[in-house]
Amino acid sequence: MGKRVNHLTIFGKIRNKFRYGLIFLVIRDYLKKLGIDITPFYWMKETIPDKIQVNLEDDLNDYEFSFFGPAEIEAVCKLPEREFTSEEHITKIFNKGKKCYGAKYKGEIAAFTWFDLEECNTKFYPTPMKNNEAYLFDMYVLKAFRGKNLAPILRYKLYAILKELGRDTCYSVTECFNTSSRKFKEKLNAQYVFLGLYINLFKKYKRRWILKKY
Repeated sequence: MGKRVNHLTIFGKIRNKFRYGLIFLVIRDYLKKLGIDITPFYWMKETIPDKIQVNLEDDLNDYEFSFFGPAEIEAVCKLPEREFTSEEHITKIFNKGKKCYGAKYKGEIAAFTWFDLEECNTKFYPTPMKNNEAYLFDMYVLKAFRGKNLAPILRYKLYAILKELGRDTCYSVTECFNTSSRKFKEKLNAQYVFLGLYINLFKKYKRRWILKKY
């Protein structure tokens, strides 16, 4: 009986990955384990609107939005569904001054995102930020809290904070096959700046190209 449940779980995960276009990410991750990293990506631009609508839902009274400190970062490192991101990496970017802003439901982490006012340090397209720009990355809503419109709410609340810091333009990287991330940013009226390609073969050959500008 136990094996049957496991099979159903596996088939369900595979179905969801096809549904959201994530099967290509699974193939890419498998190739990465072999030392082959071939990733097409979009460089996307988000312009912070003059009027920011923050309170998109009325039933979020039990949610607390704030910057995450050491205690929250430690909790993020231990999230079972975030096993794809190492504790060493999360701790490193936090200690380097990258900011994490998130939502908690009755003290439990529900969602979070990161931003950098100085640079985009991703391997895909490392580039400095101007005084009016910010780099946004790693938007994540925990599975138990999805379907509550938390991602756009968190984004708009972050927009308000960045606007106070003198930022009006945000950039982010979206992998081509991550359709859920693309749809999320399109709803925010994000613009495609260019289509790029990153290749890393066995950590010996690293190149990146801009394939198409929009």
